[in-house]
Amino acid sequence: MYKKGKIYLIITILILFVGGIFILYFDIYSLFVYLLVIIFLTLPIYLYGRKVEKINKKYVEELTFKIKDSAEKGLNKYPIGIIIVDNKKNIEWVNNYIYKHLDMEYVIGENVTDVVPEIKSLFTEEDTVDNQFHIEEKYYKVNYQKDTGYIYFFDITETKLVMQRFKDTRPCVMAINIDNQEDVYDSLKDEEATRLDSKITSLLTGFAKQNGIYLKRMDEDRFIGLLNVKDLQEIEKDKFSIQDDIRKLKEEFGAQVTISVGVGSGTDFLPELGELAKTALDLCLGRGGDQVAIKEVDGTIRLYGGKTNPQEKRTRIKARVISNALSDIVKESDKVMVMGHTKPDFDALGGCVGIYEFARLNNRECYIVLNDSDKDETITKIMNEVEKDDHFDGVFIDSDTAWSYMTPQTSLVIVDTSDSERVLDVALLNKATKKIVIDHHRRGENIIANPLLTYIEPYASSASELISELLEYEARGKSINNTSSTIILGGIVVDSQNFATRTGSRTFDAAAYLRSNGADPIRVKTILKEPLENFINRTEIISLAKKIKENILVSLAPSDKYYTNVMLAQCADALITIKDVEASFVIGKLDSEKIGISARSLGNINVQMIMERLGGGGHLANAATQIEEQNIEKVREDLTLAINDIVDEK
Repeated sequence: MYKKGKIYLIITILILFVGGIFILYFDIYSLFVYLLVIIFLTLPIYLYGRKVEKINKKYVEELTFKIKDSAEKGLNKYPIGIIIVDNKKNIEWVNNYIYKHLDMEYVIGENVTDVVPEIKSLFTEEDTVDNQFHIEEKYYKVNYQKDTGYIYFFDITETKLVMQRFKDTRPCVMAINIDNQEDVYDSLKDEEATRLDSKITSLLTGFAKQNGIYLKRMDEDRFIGLLNVKDLQEIEKDKFSIQDDIRKLKEEFGAQVTISVGVGSGTDFLPELGELAKTALDLCLGRGGDQVAIKEVDGTIRLYGGKTNPQEKRTRIKARVISNALSDIVKESDKVMVMGHTKPDFDALGGCVGIYEFARLNNRECYIVLNDSDKDETITKIMNEVEKDDHFDGVFIDSDTAWSYMTPQTSLVIVDTSDSERVLDVALLNKATKKIVIDHHRRGENIIANPLLTYIEPYASSASELISELLEYEARGKSINNTSSTIILGGIVVDSQNFATRTGSRTFDAAAYLRSNGADPIRVKTILKEPLENFINRTEIISLAKKIKENILVSLAPSDKYYTNVMLAQCADALITIKDVEASFVIGKLDSEKIGISARSLGNINVQMIMERLGGGGHLANAATQIEEQNIEKVREDLTLAINDIVDEK
């Protein structure tokens, strides 16, 4: 405004000045009077302009002060921490909130990652990053704006605590099963059985009270419990010591009692929690009992326990029922296909041959899926025996042929594995609408979904043993092929390590049945014979064994050679026979990018849990894994860590 007034004043003066020159041309005295009039007229305008300028200047100064004061108060007094950094992450300015709540002194010029090391991860991304951090016993949501260098700290401690309380108090359902109550109680006198039952109930009730669990007995051998997530976490820290307390009852009663526990977690919907708990308990029982499985709603499963050898529970009645059910399914099928796991072994092939004989007894076509790439040295020798017998003409087919043969009415039988990711042909499994699973390994997380029939018995020595029992009931006096009997017997011999491990009375019964049908142990022994080179390699691997604990041996095979799974297993079997050795592990390269580990135990150390830690599985005393890795030394380090973790848990 004032500037415009000055312009108007100057223009007016110029106009008057020009007018004065014009007057001067006529009269000098008139010019003098004219100038006085100009001064008289313009002076007030000038003075007024000066006054307006002072007023405007004062107004601007006051407004600037207010804005600056407001900004400083906002930055320093609002409950938001602010740090400004340069492009080198050095601090240029912080507000009072940072000094007060993050317990800092003068930090200007310091690198922010040194002052607040908790937020280092903010500076690893290119774009703006939001993250939550625990700083000075509080939780902050920290926002870093790279383009301006501003870092904002929002206190979310209260929100975090509320969310944590919500998570801690979410419900869980626990299903508890007394694994072998009927067998144990039958072996005791009535008064002893009653006292044992009272003792078990007392231990479980005390466990429930101590851990904030509502426990209710649902049946003679079943309990159900309700608890929250926080209590479950505390029980997990204690590794479910209630299992150890139950096992110790053997000292008092002379009978081994164990429990299995299934827990459902991760949702507030009680019916879904109940289903999760039931599924988890079924998993425990399918793995031999004496275990705890916690299943989250997202499918995650955590396992504890499994410290005792599973006791044989299956009965001949169950075998007969399964045999009848399998027969009904086969009769309703147009044909049967059977396959084992990837890189099939003697037991997997023995099981496949057993199913072939079972289907033949029911007058159904049966095909065994086996690709050339799946044949190792042992399988090749078995196939040489098969090719000598016309009985197997056209029985063995590859995956492509099997795919073209399969119809919606074809039954697919999976033997020696229940893991959907370890079957010989995953595509064939996915195509099948009628699936049957027969296995002797403990159930894993990737169980084959929606089978018509599942027969998983971890107490059996082998899949060949289970299938030979089914054959015995189905044959009803009819004989089976000699070569088939020999191959099935070979599966039992190999997996039981010549009837030395996981061998019960039923194992010998199955072997006797096969022997009566022409199984030839000499042919089995001939198939299992190995060349001198294998013997030398095995001796070399055994000689490289070293103790990593007083009773545990680990052998690292030479990294410049490739070995078969059978070779590694044979070495582990040999090492476990050494005096004072409780567990043995053999590591060797299977090919350029895969390393195998074979593990054996006398039962006091659970090698299955160790192998599961590395992505494998098996039995408590017999397990293995395969790892996609080129560095064999790294695999040994990972194995050592897993061994230490599992053994120290005991």
